[in-house]
Amino acid sequence: MRHLVRRYQGEPVEVMDRYGRVHRGVIDGDPPPGGMVIRTGFGRRFIPFFLIAAIFLARFRRIRIF
Repeated sequence: MRHLVRRYQGEPVEVMDRYGRVHRGVIDGDPPPGGMVIRTGFGRRFIPFFLIAAIFLARFRRIRIF
């Protein structure tokens, strides 16, 4: 998972967690151990890898990458 975060760093994404919540933002900075940080319009949000169910790229259309 960490290699996907590095590959798509700076890209707009939608992250769906195991509870069905969708977090939208841009992948930000070097990923900390065990999770990723996305930048939203209201700040930054840490999402641990074990909560992530799917990641979608939101560039041109919705493309699932995990």
